This record gives sequence, structure tokens and C-alpha cells, in this order.
Amino acid sequence: MPSIDLRVVLQDTLSSPYGDLVTRRTGQAVRSGVEEVLGEMGGEQAALIDFTSVRCLDLSCADEIVAKLLVEHGGMRPFLLLGVSEAQREAIEPVLDRRDLAVAARDRAGRLHLLGTASERVHKVFMLLAERGAAEVHEVAQQLAVPLTAARGAIDELLERRLALACGTGAQMIPLA
Repeated sequence: MPSIDLRVVLQDTLSSPYGDLVTRRTGQAVRSGVEEVLGEMGGEQAALIDFTSVRCLDLSCADEIVAKLLVEHGGMRPFLLLGVSEAQREAIEPVLDRRDLAVAARDRAGRLHLLGTASERVHKVFMLLAERGAAEVHEVAQQLAVPLTAARGAIDELLERRLALACGTGAQMIPLA
């Protein structure tokens, strides 16, 4: 599954050789470029947004790119942010929290994170899936020592918010390929 490299989108939309995503205007232009790519992709295909080559991301660009993409397209397809640095995470988290949004992200070391707003139980199920790749509802209940109904509710929320994909009676992480 191809990823959308934000630096390439930045260069294509603003003819800028830099890897800095700062100012609301830049964020709007990059989001527009990403939306063009999304329009060319298959309906519910996961959107892999690559931050690896982005040097700097400010709050306004995080809001314009990440939060607004999730608001506009998150109900239609899952999103996975790739190559997110700690500094980028610090810009993304508050804008997601402010809008009660969440997104799956893989840091530069390859670890999965749930960024944004989610209950503790949903966060625990997400981390279990990140560790295992996939899990059935009874496995989640057993691993987290919670009733089946609580495990089912957390899985359903992950699926509804497009933070994971349905798999049998449980869920699986958004694949990279």
C-alpha cells in the first residue's frame, strides 16, 4: 500500500524544497494535495500519511492536515501516520484532543501509538492489538481481565473510529501493505 509523503505533497503544492510544515496556509495547501491523492485511492483503502521527511510541524499545520483530514475523511477510511517524531507528536496530540479525535501512528522506531482522545480501555485494547497484530474479542477479554461485553465495546469503538480493522469477532491493526 503506497504512503502519502507529506514532503512530496508540500513540494508539489507549494514548489517548496523545505520539509517544514508551518503556517495555516501551508497546512491548507498540503491538506488539499493529500485530498487529491485520497480521491485517486480506492474507497475505504487505508491512508498512510508519511511524516518521516517532515522536519518541523506546528500546531496550525497539525490542525489543518491531521485533524481536518480525520474530520472530513476519517469516517470513510482508516488513517495511519508513519514516521512520527516526538516533536511532531507534541503538535498533533493537542489538536486531536481539542476535537475529540484519535489516530493510529507509527513512530520512527516502528512502535504503534494511539494519538488523541480515547478511553483507557480503548487505549489498552489498541496497545494489545499493536503488540499482537490482531485479537478476537474473547482473547481481549482474557488478556485485559475484563468482561466480554467490555472487550466488545472497546473493539467496537476502535472499529467505529477507524483505528483498527474488523477481523473475525475481533480486530486487527491497520496493515502497512
